[in-house]
Amino acid sequence: MKKPSKRLVTVVAVAALIILALCVANSRKKDQHTGLDAAGRQACDDFAAGYPKASTKPDRLALADKVTKSSGKTDDKEVQQRAAEMGNAAAAGGAGWKKAAENLSAACKKAGWSAP
Repeated sequence: MKKPSKRLVTVVAVAALIILALCVANSRKKDQHTGLDAAGRQACDDFAAGYPKASTKPDRLALADKVTKSSGKTDDKEVQQRAAEMGNAAAAGGAGWKKAAENLSAACKKAGWSAP
């Protein structure tokens, strides 16, 4: 039986290392986007804690400022967008505020957040 050449062994070893590196890279990509990052969690926590108490315009605006500050740092685009919508609805209150709050709560839950 003929022995494989050194060149063939080297090519096979390099190919195996490339395949292994690709597998590790794909695994890390999947791990990076699971769950909500710290800024998103903070925004959702702050919102959940403050929403029941935000019955007046100044309270709603203060909550909106706090939540949008944290959500601006998250990688979760949906949480960012819903927090901005909630901030825009804070001054008016009413049905728009309630709907924006429901949408933000849903975005937080969709991202894997649960109330502390």
